[in-house]
Amino acid sequence: MINNPILGRELLGRLRSGKTLAAIVVLAVASSMLVLLRWPSGGTIDIISRGSVQVFRPLAYALTLAVMMLVPAFPATSIVTERRRGTLGLLLNSPTTPLKIYLGKLVSNVALSLLLISVAIPALAACLAMGGVSVVDQIGPLLIVLCAMALQYSALGLWISIRSTSSDSALRVCYAAVLALAVLTLGPLIVLGGLPGIPSMLAQWIAAISPLSALQQITGDQGLATLLGISTGWIHFVVASLLVTLVLATLTVRKLDPILLDRARPVGKVRDKTAKQSFLRRISYLVDPNKRKGGIPRWLNPIMVKEFRTRKFGRLHWLIRLVFGCAIVSLLLTVVVASGTIDWGVDRIAGPMVLMQVALLLLVGPSLGANLIAAEVESGGWQILRVTPISSWRILTGKLASVFWTMLLILLATLPGYAVMSFIQPAMSGQVGNVLISLFVSVLVVISISACVSAFCRSTPTATASSYGVLLALFAGTLLVWLARGKPFGPVFVERVLMFNPAAAALSEMNTPGFEQYNLTPSAWWAGVAISAIAITVFGIRIWRMTRPD
Repeated sequence: MINNPILGRELLGRLRSGKTLAAIVVLAVASSMLVLLRWPSGGTIDIISRGSVQVFRPLAYALTLAVMMLVPAFPATSIVTERRRGTLGLLLNSPTTPLKIYLGKLVSNVALSLLLISVAIPALAACLAMGGVSVVDQIGPLLIVLCAMALQYSALGLWISIRSTSSDSALRVCYAAVLALAVLTLGPLIVLGGLPGIPSMLAQWIAAISPLSALQQITGDQGLATLLGISTGWIHFVVASLLVTLVLATLTVRKLDPILLDRARPVGKVRDKTAKQSFLRRISYLVDPNKRKGGIPRWLNPIMVKEFRTRKFGRLHWLIRLVFGCAIVSLLLTVVVASGTIDWGVDRIAGPMVLMQVALLLLVGPSLGANLIAAEVESGGWQILRVTPISSWRILTGKLASVFWTMLLILLATLPGYAVMSFIQPAMSGQVGNVLISLFVSVLVVISISACVSAFCRSTPTATASSYGVLLALFAGTLLVWLARGKPFGPVFVERVLMFNPAAAALSEMNTPGFEQYNLTPSAWWAGVAISAIAITVFGIRIWRMTRPD
């Protein structure tokens, strides 16, 4: 393994990158600040009490979030970039075996992940020095879980990369898969957790794939475990993670074959130009979905129409599939809410439902918004768009509208579930309305920030990764402050930080445990609208400057 040329090339290339240095510095500063906020001001250390656990808990969640954000990005684009550059075929036809190629890419990413994790070891040692945290029960299991996550997400990224056709699509699918493994794996436990026998056991093992099942045991945060009925711990997560990694590695190595990666070019169709065939073609043209489209009316924004017609998932048949997909999601959410409210009550099922909806918005929103300008610049279409008589205002509104209507369809998927909750408990009608407003504000924040980030990036993969990073820092970063409530952060400071997170306002309205004491509406709505207005203003100024002559 030491003499593996792929390992040396990949590792040196990552270490020379400025993004790697920036990630190391940010992670080191963030972990150090969390410890300094709680470091004793006197000459004594709190050994008896467990005050350091209040710092260890947000630090553990912050490291987990950092691994989820930083680790999958490079392996998700590694193989697909080799294919597009034409170097993958050279590697597969070289004396280097497919297993050696795969291990070189996997180990290089895991080694870099261990370097990122090692940056936080001084902060973990400081928590140990403050007392209340042990190596055997907290620090050691946390490091093992982080290493297992790095290995699993690296294998996941390589498995997705070998099946993708572009870097931006690989990033979107990879982050979607990471989010599904972290959040959506808890869904079967919500539905089947209260049932006895084999279904409950299977739901527990599926939930063990999520790192949340391990963190709730390591940090001593039993709120989520009590809320969802999680009975697995960090050992179960490590076992499940290794099994997932082994399966993904096997599938990826088997796919690393020049014959399997060959993709034949379409040869086209041979058409008979006889009179009979021409007559039949004229008849079929009346119902042909691929026939020439009609003109765009003046009252319709041509940029919005252009986005829907050229986007991969923007054509009418894909929108119809999205509508039916939302209908299926609505039915599933209705079943979840109905069964959950009967077994657990409305208050217990509302929080996980809001979290799943926000996770869905964070999954789809950046993948759509990050392509608005970056994809045009990368493909060269922006130069063509500049010479058209379309104003920058119409470009701005058309781009944003194409994403807004798609996100609005996704938001409608939650309405039946909330309607069932209002029917079961009519007193919650006002709370449900406030939750829907909070989710709508979340849509505005996601769209505006993703579009603003896209305007400052020259490639779609960079814009997609940056959008996910900024949005996760906003939505998940504020929740890290909430985890450290009481020590070191006071209730007033936590409430002011949560005002910038519209998802926290939705959780507060549903009286989710830990959020019921905060009054976030309507301040969180105005804060979200202000963030969206600032991002859209910056986005508009950037578009106006990009449309000016050079």
